Formats: sequence, structure tokens, C-alpha cells
Amino acid sequence: MKNESTVVERIVTTTDSGTLSRYWIFSALIGLLFSSVAGLLVSLERIDLSSGSIFSTTDEVFQFWAAHRVALVLIAVLPLMIGLATAIVPRQMGASRLVFPRVSAFSFWVWLFGALIIIIGFLANGGVGTPEATSETQSVALTLMGVLLTVIGLCGASISALTTIVAGRVPGMSLLEIPAFSWSVLVAGTMWLATLPVLAANTVLIYADLKGRAPVNFGSEQVIWEQLSWAFTHPQIYLWVLPLLGIVAEIISVVFKNKISNPFLFAAIGLMGLAGFGAYAQTYFDIGTPVFEEAFSIIQAFIAIPAVLLVIAFISPKIKDIKEFDKRATTPTVLATLSIILLLHGVVVGAVHVIGPLELATRSTVTAQIVLTLGSGVLAFMAAFSWWGELLIGKPIRQQKILISGVIIHCGVGIFAVADFLVGFTGQNDFTGLSEFTAGTKSSSWGDALNIASLIGSSLIVLGAITAIGVCIKQVLSKTPATGNPWDANTLEWAPKEKEEVA
Repeated sequence: MKNESTVVERIVTTTDSGTLSRYWIFSALIGLLFSSVAGLLVSLERIDLSSGSIFSTTDEVFQFWAAHRVALVLIAVLPLMIGLATAIVPRQMGASRLVFPRVSAFSFWVWLFGALIIIIGFLANGGVGTPEATSETQSVALTLMGVLLTVIGLCGASISALTTIVAGRVPGMSLLEIPAFSWSVLVAGTMWLATLPVLAANTVLIYADLKGRAPVNFGSEQVIWEQLSWAFTHPQIYLWVLPLLGIVAEIISVVFKNKISNPFLFAAIGLMGLAGFGAYAQTYFDIGTPVFEEAFSIIQAFIAIPAVLLVIAFISPKIKDIKEFDKRATTPTVLATLSIILLLHGVVVGAVHVIGPLELATRSTVTAQIVLTLGSGVLAFMAAFSWWGELLIGKPIRQQKILISGVIIHCGVGIFAVADFLVGFTGQNDFTGLSEFTAGTKSSSWGDALNIASLIGSSLIVLGAITAIGVCIKQVLSKTPATGNPWDANTLEWAPKEKEEVA
């Protein structure tokens, strides 16, 4: 008698790229909600720095402040990009599935386990160290283990996608002929593999010193964040959202029926990849000049601006005939445009905050740049979901609801970023703690008003995340079958796909 696999066995053992993509995306949206709530609580605490209204100690504020950044990168934005690549890259390469499908599947489960451990570690008084070392050491070690596992999972998934691009293309397709999204994944994935192992090495070094005895140097809780912060700040965060440029190029080219095949566009995306390399930017290992004042950091900050502008310049001519615009594509077009606008603002703020005389390198302007840049990645995902959603979930996408969710997130990111950018000029530090002294600025009506604006922005981001999750769940549960090709696109990913063999 033939043994049939159970539902749990099918869920855990599947190697289908479409199914894995949905796993990545839904899990990452939950991570986005966790990160957004952590950020909201910190924004709420900043309203009154004279006393703790939400948190009782500076270390508790720091834990949620760090949780917001760690989760936003490792549990939300980067997994969203991986999720898109898992489903779309093999289709664009004309492949039946990802190369190394078992590696891709194993990588997801390793990442998911690590993501859960990170969340538990932060909630169990752990996290990535604290300024006054009052956190639970075992919980800190648990969080570090979660970071290491998420990095391993993200690297494995990246390797699978990159190998598919390099070795899984249909015969006759050169690397310079691949679609813009796959090219952006190729550049981004290569840089991810050049930097994520460095983060893993940092984590192993800290963990080894933290466990077993009193830490000597790297594992001291007061300095852990200093060794990891480079992965969650300028310029490294540009790499986490790099596929955004390919998403925007893909949507614009099809909507305006003008194929993009300009090698200079690919060069601009590559330039953005180089501008985002940040593994060197570890303040803990500064020798002499602070890392944010080094020439390389300043050059990267200003290179990122022309890189984004070049991409916009190569895409803009495709809009020359507005009569070709398909009104059905309003949602992906609007969200793609808003995402690249946020990214442009992010790189501009990144350049401003490295200008020495302004003394903004340690101010709340840093938070503004992080939220602008990573927020642009979230919007780019929503544009991609509205565009490729039928390929991702096999159901028609309700464009209006996706647009509403995206606009809410865009408004939240914009309000939050503008407020934090401006309050940075008042002297408010990137991490405010629980006192006006730690915040670096005395309370003022202007500063208080800007912090209230930041809270409003944070609230809108949380609302947008909840709305996006609700829309995605409702779409997945819909019984209406996909139409197949809602945009009448002639690109390879929309070609009928043969049924995959589940390994």
C-alpha cells in the first residue's frame, strides 16, 4: 500500500519555488509588523524623555530600538527581496525551477528558525547587548545565534538564486540580455555574499567571547551593537534594497511598452551595488579617523546619488509616449515611482549626514536615512506584488487595496523621516535613551512637535503593515483563479510554465 505524505510533510519538504516564495513573503510581512511595532514603541517613548512612560530603563529602550533595526533588515526587507527572487528569477531565466532547490528550501527553514530565535531573544531581555549591561546574558547569546542562523539562511537562498541566473538561463541568453530585475538580484546577491559572511564572522566572534566566562573584549554587552551596527546603517542598507531598481525598470518598461536593454542601466545598478558595500564600516575597529569621516565612506555616500539618478535617467525616456500607458497598471506604476522617490531621498540624506561640519553622523538623521531607504524597499516589494502577484500566489490581485496599503506606508515613512531628519539639527541623538542628557538635546516645543510627528509616522507604518498583511491573506484565500497575464506582457516570466517536479 502506497504511503501518502501528510500535510506537514508536504509543507516542510517542498522545493517548489513558488511555494517557497510565498513562505518567505508571508513570514517577512510578519517580521515587518514586529519591527514596525518595536519602532512605534520607541517613538512613543521619545515623546517625553524626562521619565519612562513605556520602558523603565535605558537598556529596555535600547533593546527595542535595536530590535526595530535588526528585524527590519534580517526579518523583513531582505527576506521580502529573497522571496521575490525565489519565484521570479527562475521564470525570467526560462528555468523550470531554481538551481539547488533543496538548498533553497533548507535555507528558508534555517532563516525562519533564526528569525523566531531573534524575536524570542529580544523579548526575553536579550537582544544585541545593552549600554548598561543589564540584559540577560543567555538571552543575548540566543539572539546572536538567531542572527547567525538568519544570515546562513539568507546566504543559502542567495546562492540558489545567483546560480540560477548564471547557470540556469535558457540557451542563447547572455548575462547582458537578462531582465533588469534578475540583473539587480545578480548584483545585489553577489554583494550580499560579500558582506553577510562578515556579519556572521562578527557574530561568531562575539558569541565565543560572551559564552563560558566573563567576556574579555568582543563579547562585552556594552560593545556588541557597535560591532554589528554597520549592517543596519549607511552605506550597507543600500544593498538590502538594491533589487528595487530592477523592479522599477521592469514595471516601467512593460507598462509603457518600451523594452529596456541599455547596458548603461545595468552599469548604474552595479555602481549602486559598489556604493552599498559597508562591511568595512565597523566603528568598533576605528583606528584614528571615525569611519563616517573616512574618504571611502564619504565617496560612497555621494556616489549613491548619481547611481540612483542614472537609473531614473535611463528609465524616464520609456515614458515618452503617455498614450501607451495601461491604466490597469496604475497601482504598480504609482508604487514603483514612490519607492524610487523614497530611495532618492534616502541617498540624499545619506550624503548630507556624512558632511562633517553639520555633525549629523550620530544624530537622529541616521534613523531618517535608514527608514527612508528600507521603506523604499518595502514599497518596491508592494509594487512587485501588485505586478507579479498572480505569479506569486496564483490568484488575481486586488490592485486598489494594495495601492491603499502602499500609500499609507509611504505617508508614514515620509512623515517619520522628515521629522527625524529635522530634529537631528536640534542635536537629538540617534539613540535617545530615557533622558534628555542621553538624547543630546534639551526639550523644546519644536523638538517635541517633531517627535510627535515621528510617532504619527510610526503609527501609519504599523497600520500600513497590518493592512498589507490583511490584503495578502485575503488574496491567498480567494477562490478566483489567476487570469494568467493581466498586463499582456511578452516577457519570459509570463510565459506558460510547466508543472514542477517536487523533489
